[in-house]
Amino acid sequence: MIVGKVVRTASQEPALTVAQLSTIELPVLVMSGDDDGVALSHTVELYHALPQGQLAVLPGTSHAVFMEKPGLVNEMILAFLGEEAPPVTILPIRRRQAAAS
Repeated sequence: MIVGKVVRTASQEPALTVAQLSTIELPVLVMSGDDDGVALSHTVELYHALPQGQLAVLPGTSHAVFMEKPGLVNEMILAFLGEEAPPVTILPIRRRQAAAS
């Protein structure tokens, strides 16, 4: 029974479109492994769709990034959750474009 649910979830969910993701106005951390089963181009597409998205591609990890580098994952998530304002970067590209529109 549980295997069936996992297979269904992996093959059918989530079914959010890029347009739907673009309506999310809250900060979102998109995390991926550099050897992930999900194509990096797809992960970047999700990140670009999120107005307040942040992207973390962890080196030396797969889709099991949470098990492979739990300390690094925890550190990144806690830092993300601890932010009180959108990040300010020294040489903004994406955030500068978002602020201008």
